[in-house]
Amino acid sequence: MLSNTPANHSAGIIQSVGVIFDGNLNIELENVLKELVEHGIDENQIKVLIFKNKINKNEVFKHELVTYKEFNWSGELTHSKAELFLNTNFDLLINYHEFDKSPLVYLSYLSKAIFKVGFNTQDKTVNKFMVNTNIYNYQLFVDELFKYLKILIKI
Repeated sequence: MLSNTPANHSAGIIQSVGVIFDGNLNIELENVLKELVEHGIDENQIKVLIFKNKINKNEVFKHELVTYKEFNWSGELTHSKAELFLNTNFDLLINYHEFDKSPLVYLSYLSKAIFKVGFNTQDKTVNKFMVNTNIYNYQLFVDELFKYLKILIKI
């Protein structure tokens, strides 16, 4: 479903992809990324920003991570690498999270990505395109996303 957000997309083919991912979900991020690569995205062109409520001592992350600690008292992000991610003009930003967590929605709003996609929500202002699937069925989400990206001549 296309939203009524202002058109800020390019006519170009998608090459660079950013993913804002909810690290609190019981989903392996690497499986989602593997699906993107299998659909033709160069794994070197995929950057990820993970939000997690709280980090356990033994957890190690391969991608940039943001927690509540990286937001100051006025809600500004204080994580320089996350700011770099958000200021990148990705051809495609995948908001792989539900829209009931304020930090994830805020990060999505801040992103300078050209074409934003995510899950169907009541808030139609962040994503240019929304896929109406269950967040835990990452294979169907990616399949549907790429079906429509082909129609939109983005891949």
